[in-house]
Amino acid sequence: MATITLTSRDLGGGFVTLVGVGVILSGLLINPVVGGITKGPLVVDFADVLATYFWWSMAVGVGLVLFGRRVRRGPSRADGFAVLAVMVGGLLMLDRFLLARQGLPLWKYDAQVRYRHREGTTRTLAGANRPTDHVVIDRWGFHDTDFPVEKPAGEFRALMLGDSVTMGFGVTYAETFSKHLEDLLDAGDTRFATHNAINTGVHGYSTFQEKVVLERTLVFSPDIIFVGFCMNDVTEPFVVDAEYGGVGLDYHGVSQTPNPVVGWLMNETGIGRTLQAAAARGKTREAEARQEIYNVLTMTQESRTSPKMQEAWRILLAQMGELYGAAKAKNIPVVLVIFPYTFQLLEPSLREPQTILIEHAAEHGVDVIDTTDALAKAVFDDPQLIAYLRGKGKPTEEILAYHEHRSKAYFFDHDHFTEAGHAIVAQLLYDYLVAHDHVAPAE
Repeated sequence: MATITLTSRDLGGGFVTLVGVGVILSGLLINPVVGGITKGPLVVDFADVLATYFWWSMAVGVGLVLFGRRVRRGPSRADGFAVLAVMVGGLLMLDRFLLARQGLPLWKYDAQVRYRHREGTTRTLAGANRPTDHVVIDRWGFHDTDFPVEKPAGEFRALMLGDSVTMGFGVTYAETFSKHLEDLLDAGDTRFATHNAINTGVHGYSTFQEKVVLERTLVFSPDIIFVGFCMNDVTEPFVVDAEYGGVGLDYHGVSQTPNPVVGWLMNETGIGRTLQAAAARGKTREAEARQEIYNVLTMTQESRTSPKMQEAWRILLAQMGELYGAAKAKNIPVVLVIFPYTFQLLEPSLREPQTILIEHAAEHGVDVIDTTDALAKAVFDDPQLIAYLRGKGKPTEEILAYHEHRSKAYFFDHDHFTEAGHAIVAQLLYDYLVAHDHVAPAE
């Protein structure tokens, strides 16, 4: 009976080959196709990292198999490379595996504005309980459809700056006030052949970030700029942004780092995101503590009296002035659009932030569209009922609770609009454009 003798080279080459085969097999289990079976509609949120894992597993696996076969044939330079390939390939596949488990957020690191939308990305609206509907980010990083840099002849372009309210948290692009405004202009304006309301809004952005976005997007030659302002723009930087004493990490899953290289390692790799998740536990508690200090309701009550809030307003208004100046330097009209929190709708005493913003805009010659009254009228559509409840001594909280079904028709939460809320905002913007002769409706 013949005896099979295995040399150390056979064993070593066989081990490298076996590792390569294992990596290839893992790619057959971790990929978008299998993910569609295991994750259902949520696979959309992981499709990019699952696809990356699959292709890396094929490349690394085949490479290891080839190295293993070469090692078994006899001494060569492949011996040392094989060991290195196993080590590097193993580390790479571990990183890709961790990334495939965690996924990548809608946002990516940006050294100047902390984070921005991941260009060409699709994610579900699972966070708004709509897992089968999608947010699609275009090649420019906007929640919008694609369009050319150069403005076509006969096109009216409006640039929409803002945070998640402008971007459209919880709604598809077709449901945003940007798209509703386009539709109104297409149907009613006779001066321009086409219309484009460019939605540059990004979740969590504040004024200093929007100014950078403005500078980056002037290349699109807008005819007018609408700056969306949500009440938490005053307080949120002090909770999440390290430059203002915040924790440097927030719900976007992107951590602030000292340079782009570290930023990429921490935010775009599986190992980095795992370390970030571990570090986020303590930072989350710190953020919650700071949120208590910089609470939006507290801000509406103490904007003129609290030293902390006064300092927050001083910083923000200076940034607003810079943003207005950047627009005016290019001779582009700019309009401030104010979005309320729901608790402000029935309480004029909580609208001091609106007053501050309107006064500041007037100092800079900037028009204002305050959506508070229009939204309040939509939610509380029966003035006689409100008067009756007030006459009965009902507190505001109880009146709000009684109108909860009306509120939910226009708001997902305290500040984000449903499509119906977006439609109201779009109508206000359209009416402004008509009233100020930016467009010309048919007679």
